[in-house]
Amino acid sequence: MKRDALKALTNAHAWVGLIISTILFIIFFAGSLSLFREDIISWERDPYFTVSDDVENFSFDALISQVTQDYKVHTHGYFILQRPTAEQPSSNIYFEEEIVTQGNLGFKQDSQLEDPVDDHIDRHLIISPDGTILGDGNAFDWGNFLYHLHYNLHIPQVGLYFVGLVTLFFFVALLSGVVIHWRKIISKFFQYRKDGNKDKLLDAHNLIGVMGLPFHIMYAFSGLVFNLLIVYQISYAVALYGGDQAKLFKAAGVVDVHIEETNIAVPVQGIDKLYLTAKESLGEVAITRISIDHFGDESASVTFRGDDKSQFSTRKEVTYHIVSGRELYLTKNNYDNDIRGGLAVIASLHFGDFAGYSLRILFFVLGIGTCYIILTGNLMWLQKRANLRSEKQNKFGLRLVKAMTTGGFIGTIFATAVGFLCARLLPIELVDRSDLIGQIFFACLAASLIASLLIKAQQQFAAIFLKITALALAMIPVLDWLMLSQGIVVMFKAGHFDVVIVEVMLLSLALCCWLVSSRLFSSTETVVNEQPISLNELAENSIAEVMPSVKVIS
Repeated sequence: MKRDALKALTNAHAWVGLIISTILFIIFFAGSLSLFREDIISWERDPYFTVSDDVENFSFDALISQVTQDYKVHTHGYFILQRPTAEQPSSNIYFEEEIVTQGNLGFKQDSQLEDPVDDHIDRHLIISPDGTILGDGNAFDWGNFLYHLHYNLHIPQVGLYFVGLVTLFFFVALLSGVVIHWRKIISKFFQYRKDGNKDKLLDAHNLIGVMGLPFHIMYAFSGLVFNLLIVYQISYAVALYGGDQAKLFKAAGVVDVHIEETNIAVPVQGIDKLYLTAKESLGEVAITRISIDHFGDESASVTFRGDDKSQFSTRKEVTYHIVSGRELYLTKNNYDNDIRGGLAVIASLHFGDFAGYSLRILFFVLGIGTCYIILTGNLMWLQKRANLRSEKQNKFGLRLVKAMTTGGFIGTIFATAVGFLCARLLPIELVDRSDLIGQIFFACLAASLIASLLIKAQQQFAAIFLKITALALAMIPVLDWLMLSQGIVVMFKAGHFDVVIVEVMLLSLALCCWLVSSRLFSSTETVVNEQPISLNELAENSIAEVMPSVKVIS
């Protein structure tokens, strides 16, 4: 490749990486933790509850009878029950509870005067294998919070597509990085010059990037599929099906077994018998999820779903009409559709759920390694900028990028550590407990960004901030054993080690933060006498100012 073309590509790689760096760091960090989402949920929840291990005698009918005695299940809403397993003895039930409003009391409501009142609320209950309802599951949502942060940043409606666009630019950065490094990808594959700070950053960036390249390509591609799927649907519906979305859904394997409601109330019973029938129909599959449509109506149907562990990424499902027991739908191979089967394969690759903990640990290490790649990329950009002559420097842009790197990257880890601490310290009876933990997370992240913008000595601040974060992460296992040692021991005796898995993960992150603080930020020379950014300057300047081209070392 010609020198000018390589320089232009290097500049594009540097700028694309810089623009998406903070958001991409959050996505990868939260995604790495989300690989252990179920373990995090169990870590937060299970030490509080003593559950039986009598999974085999679990009764759907007994549980549903208890729920209908205590709650008025909304007929038009969802009803989903996760069956307890030996690996996950305390499970979940999700449904909509009907509430009394003017509308369902028979009063006429003037929609022109006020908005219509919602007639249901979402319920999430924790259940034990013996069918006992243990408590409100909405109080234990920290694992799901991290997962939602990963794929939509908790931004309503547009967050999913925004993450998709960031993933698209990440794909561009990947491809440009491969082209830039291609002629030296073999000869300098294992090169790591630890003595020179400039060489150390570049070699770490290249080495981890090349070793994790298949992982990065897989995540970039699968992330695009999941987050920008609506774009493909619209394009295909217009180009291939003349705007007929129904034909598109049919070709995509979307199956509708909906039966019109009769408005005749019928108790939901006989699910245990249908469960045995479903096991015979589906064969060797662990049924872990059931869902009921039109709960309490004569038209109600129940769907049993499970994954066949003897095959790679194969889902089986059967649906029955509850009253008559008639089979409405059966699939033993991902809805017998290539598109659904392909999406299932992509999902298994993305979540790493097909090879046990060993694969998830590998994906976790690669995910945290990707966070380090993003960090070294920003540090190289900053180092190159700082070495320019004073008249060529945009000091505002330089300080802002440094602040975003410190506050955005380290702030995300710190806010996560605080979230784990709150998940352990806040009383489980606290109203809106999960929402409060989420608000504390974003408050810590915002405070980190503001502090990074206002503090002059960024290097020293980053080193101290990382060590504070490491200490906060290390405190979490200590609190576990001080507060809930008895419950954790009970979990151990039952063969459930989710608490230890999460504690090892957090201690590993604490060690990484401490090492990066000691070996990276402490050894980096400060080359620019920085000043804190005033609010006036922040309002008057823009990071999009025209800056001289950057020649990044390759």
